Amino acid sequence: MSKVRFTLGQIHRLIELGAEPAEIDRDFESEAKRNEEFNRIAGDLARKNLKDIKDFLERKKKPLVRLVEEKLRETAIRLGFSEVVTPIIIPKSFIKRMGINEEDPLWQQVMFIDDRRALRPMLAPNLYVVMAKLSNIVKPVKIFEIGPCFRRETDGRYHLEEFTMFNMVELAPEGDPKTRLLDYIDAIMKEVGLNYVLSVEPSKVYGETIDVVVDGIEVASAAIGPKPMDANWGVHEPWIGVGFGVERLAMLIGGYRSIARCARSLTYLNGSTLSVIKLKR
Repeated sequence: MSKVRFTLGQIHRLIELGAEPAEIDRDFESEAKRNEEFNRIAGDLARKNLKDIKDFLERKKKPLVRLVEEKLRETAIRLGFSEVVTPIIIPKSFIKRMGINEEDPLWQQVMFIDDRRALRPMLAPNLYVVMAKLSNIVKPVKIFEIGPCFRRETDGRYHLEEFTMFNMVELAPEGDPKTRLLDYIDAIMKEVGLNYVLSVEPSKVYGETIDVVVDGIEVASAAIGPKPMDANWGVHEPWIGVGFGVERLAMLIGGYRSIARCARSLTYLNGSTLSVIKLKR
């Protein structure tokens, strides 16, 4: 006798409602038993989502991803960094100045607006520009930015085409650069309450990065300069920098299995699906 499993439509609905994998990967004696169990699980999860949405609207008011942003901002300022706000649309030349050309996989992910401009795929180009200009005024330069970036992504579980980055960079750091960088990373991760490990990885842009990993998921990538491309930006001194994926942090803090629940969305509100009631058409 063949096993009876949830249909693809039922699986999609259960995932949408936030079912655990163990609730979905099951066998049933008959279609009637399967449908009965589907209705039970879907009903319970729909009520939970509805309760969470009402709790958000009546009490919480701010989505988790915004609370994470605020905590990151407060921590960076406490560590002596100043916030900058830079353009989302950048010149195409900025991408090439990062050492990325038409043959690189990252180039294929860039969202070009026309033959001269693109939506920024990272915060680093603009921070290079501001850092170089500020270096004529004060040292060390300690700046950060929190803002949207854009890439054409294919792996939807931990990636988004529109995502938020939090980048901190310090030019002419005092003391040992690596120790200082790791202290900053530790301060941020303690503030958000996540245990982490560090992993040194090769990087097309920076040559080598120190990645921050939580439960096997990369949440940040750090680098120590100088790098060969620094001259493209008029930067001629050592620097340290780290960039965190804000939605990934929120996903892990909230205990979600998909980053989509923490993203800018018309489907989810603070991790809860807005499709709690199936409308009749």
